[in-house]
Amino acid sequence: MKKEKHIIQFLAYSKPHIWGVEDVWDGIFRKWTHWESFIFSGCLWQDSYVDNKIGSEENIEDRQENKVVFPDFEIVDNFPVPKIWTKLFWKKWKELQNNIEDEEKTYLITHTRFFLSSFLWGIFAKRNNCTWIHIEHGSDYVKLSSPFKTKIAYLYDKTLWKWVLKKADKVLCISSASSNFVEKEFWVQGVKVWLRWKDIPETPEKHTSEKVFLFIWRLVHLKWVQDLLRAYSELSSELNLVIIWDGEEKEKLITLAKDLWISSKVKFLWHLPKSEVLKYLSEESCIVVNPSYQEWMPTTVIEWLMTKNVVVATDVWWTSEISNKEDLILTKAWDVNILKEKLQIAETNYENIQGGSYNSVRKRFSWDKSLEALYNHF
Repeated sequence: MKKEKHIIQFLAYSKPHIWGVEDVWDGIFRKWTHWESFIFSGCLWQDSYVDNKIGSEENIEDRQENKVVFPDFEIVDNFPVPKIWTKLFWKKWKELQNNIEDEEKTYLITHTRFFLSSFLWGIFAKRNNCTWIHIEHGSDYVKLSSPFKTKIAYLYDKTLWKWVLKKADKVLCISSASSNFVEKEFWVQGVKVWLRWKDIPETPEKHTSEKVFLFIWRLVHLKWVQDLLRAYSELSSELNLVIIWDGEEKEKLITLAKDLWISSKVKFLWHLPKSEVLKYLSEESCIVVNPSYQEWMPTTVIEWLMTKNVVVATDVWWTSEISNKEDLILTKAWDVNILKEKLQIAETNYENIQGGSYNSVRKRFSWDKSLEALYNHF
């Protein structure tokens, strides 16, 4: 760590793991030019985690920055826990600690309160007297597959995670909804909103003339793709419904499409690389639907609007903050009939409202503006 100052991001997951949080840290990692930039990440989804100079041009372009990976495991799905009982973990901890030459010039960043890593690296920051900035991505308590699990997550929020939000030197939230949630539920003062960016290629002036309904993202219960299938089955529309991604609900959704007699019009493309998804969005005329009941940071909605498509999305958490233009059509969660009406409105008015949010959203979520704001927070 040779530059005058440096930032270290602490992560529960690291790419190729694919969540919106990963896009945030990866963007900071690749685009940050003010000081040296480092990553300390769990080993899940990594090919190797013994030594750790990164050489992937895809991840860091032409910059040779450090990435230290520590051993961890998932105690339950999507909840990694560092293996603090192993020698390798403490070797990595000491390696990191030895690299902090001047704590006043070291800025540590944790992402979202839901992971044990945020708590652990908060302790590390306090022990080493480093400035600790926590970026909160959540806007509500976690809702899991059972009331019992949801209650356990709530108790965690009110104990360990509350400590994270109270002890960090500064808390940044990725939306006003997230900021209001943190201030109200955790009594944290001085929270600032920091809008992240989206790295989107230039969009063609014209899309194809044939429209489709489209869903993109993980096929899990909380995304409520089953609501989309039911609403679509009641439409008197000739448009196909395309579903991109994979997940635990895949087989159930295939069966549901058959039961609703729409399987011939529903096209499952499964998981596609990010570049192919963006290419599809840029070239096709899409009515993209987000029926999710729970969204921390609906980055997909931003992508869809920036590729000049029309979006129908449930009005949850901070989705409404993205745009006030007509090409973002908000619908209520839990109501298939209203979702059906919104889908019909999108199809009928597509040509008149397409691309309305493009300029404002692209400007608001630009790289330059976002990174300048983060630098100013430091």
